Amino acid sequence: MAHLPLHSVDLSTLLAGRANSKRTDSKGNLAQLESRRMLRLAGEGEGSVPLTLAWPELREILPDGGLPRGVVELTAHGLLGGTTSFALAAVCAGQARAPTAWSAWIDPEATLHAPGVVAAGVDPARLLVVRPPRSQLARVAIKVVASGAFEVVVVDFDLLVGATPETPSFDGGASSIRSPEVLVRKLALAAEPDGTTVLLLSDSSRPRAVVWPVVLRLELSRPTRYDLSVRIGKDRRGRVGLAKIVPFQPVARLG
Repeated sequence: MAHLPLHSVDLSTLLAGRANSKRTDSKGNLAQLESRRMLRLAGEGEGSVPLTLAWPELREILPDGGLPRGVVELTAHGLLGGTTSFALAAVCAGQARAPTAWSAWIDPEATLHAPGVVAAGVDPARLLVVRPPRSQLARVAIKVVASGAFEVVVVDFDLLVGATPETPSFDGGASSIRSPEVLVRKLALAAEPDGTTVLLLSDSSRPRAVVWPVVLRLELSRPTRYDLSVRIGKDRRGRVGLAKIVPFQPVARLG
C-alpha cells in the first residue's frame, strides 16, 4: 500500500494559544481549529450519548454500550495489548457522528502510520496527528482537547509516565503540572465543555502511585493472537472487575 500522509499541525502556532488565533501562520492552524469547533457544535445533537464502537462484542461490557465522554484510560502490558486497535475503533466512531467530525492523535514518537489508519476504517483527511517533543506533550494535549474541535483525542501517554529527568514530560517544570494525576484532571476539565472523549494509552507494567481520576479504565490483554481480553479496572458506576474476551481486530502498529 502506498504511503498516505496524515494531517499535522504547526506546534509553535498551537502552543501560542487561542488568544492569538487571528495571527496564525499561512496554514491558519488555530483558525481552522476554531472553525472545526463551530461546525462540531452546530451539528451536536447527541448530548451525553456514549461513543458506540463498530465492534459489537464490546457492547456488553462498555457502559451503555459505548465509551463515555471525558477521560478514558486504555492500558495494556507493553505495546502489544490492543490499545492502538481499540483507539482507532474509537476514532472511527467519532468520525461517524457527522461528516464534519474530526479526531486528533497526539503521537510524540511518530509510531502511527497512515496505511494502518486507513485499514482501520479511519478517514485520514479528518484525523489530525500532533507530534510534540516529550517536554511539550502535556501542554499540547491540554491545548488540543481544550480547542473543542475534536470528537475523540488520543494521547500516547507512555512517554509521560516513563520520561526521565533529562527529558521532562511536564514542560520542564515551567507549568503547574507536576504529575500524571494533575494532567488527567486538567484534561477532564478541558474535555467537559464540549463533551470530548479523551483516550489515554498507557502501559500497565509501569508503576503508579495513585489511581488516575478517569471516568473509565479499561485493562486490555491478548490471551491469544485472535482474542482481546477487556477488563473494567475503574468505572464511575462501580462495575469494577467485569471482564470479557472478544475477537481481536488487529490494525495499525501491532497495538
